Amino acid sequence: MISLSRLTADTDADIEHTPDAGCAVVTSPKCYALTIFTQHYREVRDFYVDILNARVANEKPGRVCEMQLAGIPIYLRNADQGEVVSYFHLHLVLDHQDAVLAELRRRGIVVTSVGPYTNFRDPEGRVIKLSESPVVES
Repeated sequence: MISLSRLTADTDADIEHTPDAGCAVVTSPKCYALTIFTQHYREVRDFYVDILNARVANEKPGRVCEMQLAGIPIYLRNADQGEVVSYFHLHLVLDHQDAVLAELRRRGIVVTSVGPYTNFRDPEGRVIKLSESPVVES
């Protein structure tokens, strides 16, 4: 399992009132959730919880799982209403990667290294990139 810490502290969204427009403009939105739609609910849920050490906050088994991973609220939803399976790259910072990488390999998950990243995929092919510090791509 892996333990991660937040890269930034929680901040509330800053709201700027624009008198000319007569409405509020959000200048610094706050992400309250990332939703992953999946066709392999149990396998994907167990991957994030068992390997990446996501903490389950609430769950309706087989339908939706609310998790926290490195301070990021993640909702896993079964794609049973015609939703498209989500694709993204998840970037995580982890100083000591050896135990996690050994567990991934033990489970038959391919691990590669490209530049500053150690890469692997979740059960539906979404790329997870580990690095020892945040990497800014140019």
